[in-house]
Amino acid sequence: MPRSPRRGVENEGEAWVVETARALFPLETSGVGIGDDAAVLPLGNVVTMDTMVEGVHWDARLSPADVGWKLAAVNVSDIGAMGGRPRWATLSLTLPRPLDRDWVGAFYGGLAEAFAAYGVALVGGDTTRGPARVAALTVGGTVSRPVLRSGARPGDELWVTGELGRSAQAFLRSECSAEALAWFRRPRPPVAFGAALAEAGLPTAMMDLSDGLAADLHRLCAASGCGALVEPYALPTTGTIAEAVAFGEDFELLFTAAAGEDVAICSLAEKFETRVSKVGIVRGSPVVSLIGLEWPRSLFSHFERESS
Repeated sequence: MPRSPRRGVENEGEAWVVETARALFPLETSGVGIGDDAAVLPLGNVVTMDTMVEGVHWDARLSPADVGWKLAAVNVSDIGAMGGRPRWATLSLTLPRPLDRDWVGAFYGGLAEAFAAYGVALVGGDTTRGPARVAALTVGGTVSRPVLRSGARPGDELWVTGELGRSAQAFLRSECSAEALAWFRRPRPPVAFGAALAEAGLPTAMMDLSDGLAADLHRLCAASGCGALVEPYALPTTGTIAEAVAFGEDFELLFTAAAGEDVAICSLAEKFETRVSKVGIVRGSPVVSLIGLEWPRSLFSHFERESS
């Protein structure tokens, strides 16, 4: 049985890999590099990439077309989380022998559907043979007012979009709602809403919820040098608290905004038909707390803790 898709919550192995890269490859331009959802480059450009591996990020519950759609969604979610708009993509595809032409055709079909939905053009890529199917996508876009993880301030309010925990329910339960299964297979990140939020100057910090609130909020707070208090029963979910915070694959937005911006945020959310929920507050203390509860244990990590 393949392990849970993506990461779930923070783990020492993956964090070490990222921090090692950050130390060895500092960005030498005026842009923003390793550590945010995407890199902001000069002249208003933003770029990201993500990789999906068969047996790790998907199994037989996803059709080849679903895999194509999801690969696109994972990447455009990162662009939207920076306040950007996706424009172009390159694809690296590793395929085993014998070549399954039906699988490739269906995969491309799902990818094309997602690109049409989000206004992305495929401009190039690479194909190679390997022991398993691996799909890596790089997506670039434009951004006028980039929003980083590092801008949250004490007193800001915490917001999330959509409903949390749908992918968790689809993956972990033998039975789940049709809506949860549809989101697990073909998530629809609120990219246009994220860009509109940024262009309106409303969020002070923002990121996408790809690894679950338990991990991603800690990352945002660490980048901003602050902490947070979260009201668990304000979280928008039809599942358990653990499903809502400790699994990942939500591909919703987590953002902070100054107190008193409720009307502007909710008005914009209504325009883009996006659900928003205020779930907590930023504080000066570096502790990130789930009020009245312990944070649920990670449901997945890329690298198990290694013994010394």
